[in-house]
Amino acid sequence: MIEIPEVVVERVAGVVGGCIVDNSHSAKPETIAATGFASHRVASEGSSLFFMSLRAANIASSGFAPSEIRGVVVATFSAEDRFPALSVRLATALGLPPSIPALDLQMACSAYPYALYVAGRLAADLGGRVLVINGDVQSRLSDPSDAKTAPLFSDAVTASVVSASGDGASRFDFFSKASSALSCPASGPIAMDGFKVFSFVATDVSRFLREFGKDFDHFIPHQANMYMVRQLAKSLELESRLVTCGAEYANPGSCSIPLAIALHHLAGRALVCGFGAGLSASAGVVRILPDADAGVETDVDS
Repeated sequence: MIEIPEVVVERVAGVVGGCIVDNSHSAKPETIAATGFASHRVASEGSSLFFMSLRAANIASSGFAPSEIRGVVVATFSAEDRFPALSVRLATALGLPPSIPALDLQMACSAYPYALYVAGRLAADLGGRVLVINGDVQSRLSDPSDAKTAPLFSDAVTASVVSASGDGASRFDFFSKASSALSCPASGPIAMDGFKVFSFVATDVSRFLREFGKDFDHFIPHQANMYMVRQLAKSLELESRLVTCGAEYANPGSCSIPLAIALHHLAGRALVCGFGAGLSASAGVVRILPDADAGVETDVDS
């Protein structure tokens, strides 16, 4: 367990794919019932990860002067270009000073807590706020004929404004166990062994999360599927603190965690947890400020 100055989520905005796809056309009724995903979101034609990221960043950073943003951290696995880094492109497009650190983290399901940890460290060291962009356009890396994956994954991006407080502490922990149970080569498609992923969450992730105790108000896990996260919350006796967004957005990857924050009026301490591809898990207890949610929009105006 790693302890750092308290990571504070000041503001969160989301941009989701504007095309709503009915899963009944590609998934069996029992699959829809098990996952809890009646539909999923696909990016609009002509939209891109960069466009969605910039839109989310503009919404989240509205009201903050460029000089208040001291760094940019992007967590994604679906950037259209290998370089320039998406973080560098966004920092330039946002008019941020060229002296700020800007970096990408290539992560999947466990990306958001990793990004919060890095951003929290940067915010504490730099004495300012850090912009965290987290999300993926997964539909362009999915096989539309694969009924095990295509109906699950949505396209979405979030932007979080993060700071650090010396008045408290955040605890983070990480878990890595190499496996091809959920994988994606550079050009796709995403491949998944659902049983192995479920077993990983039910055993390793459940044990991993018990170390955090219960000193928090909200439990916000990655929305892998609704049955999985509810079973996880039940095993941890956290059903009453569980926050979800899977019914609305299916599985948009690691940004399902900040999407849940943006969707609900949350405040207080939250255990955020990402798990899956890697196999990897990450978790941290962070503080969410009142009125942090800046809302969720679609990319249809692209």
